[in-house]
Amino acid sequence: MPKYAVVICPACRNPFIIEPGPKTVSCRYCNKKHETKGLRVFLATDDFKQAQTMRGSINAHICGDPTFDEGVSCGAFDKEVAADIEDERFIEDKRLVEEKMREEAKQTRTKGQQAILTDTFGELGAGGDVSIDEYWTIVSAQGITRKKFDTWIEKMLETGVAYSPRHGYLRKG
Repeated sequence: MPKYAVVICPACRNPFIIEPGPKTVSCRYCNKKHETKGLRVFLATDDFKQAQTMRGSINAHICGDPTFDEGVSCGAFDKEVAADIEDERFIEDKRLVEEKMREEAKQTRTKGQQAILTDTFGELGAGGDVSIDEYWTIVSAQGITRKKFDTWIEKMLETGVAYSPRHGYLRKG
């Protein structure tokens, strides 16, 4: 039985060296515990230097190192394995990036709408009373929905940012 094995963490996709035997191992990068039998072994050897070389080759390939030479891969790191690692990591990275972009777009859209509502009210309110119909006409042209507008008006009235001196009009509070 070999003394060392090079495996890749299924959670963070980073390679690390283990000593076969224990039923569970912890990833050296993300610290997650994995059952040894569930990990994919890329190289099993008695030579620690060979295991280090393999781990380095996998890291270089994952990072896209232009000096990566598949000749140092100890023969076990073939193109199919490389493509498999790359595809899994790319898909995961792409999913995380898209998720972050959606969240940022949502926050930007929300901040943008609030800025439009606040700025427009500030400009109209500089002259005194603001007609709710006039306010709605201006902000609806900038993409604000009626539901968002009505919620915003209620929020301004509840928090005291504005008050209604008469029906259909607002004034800064």
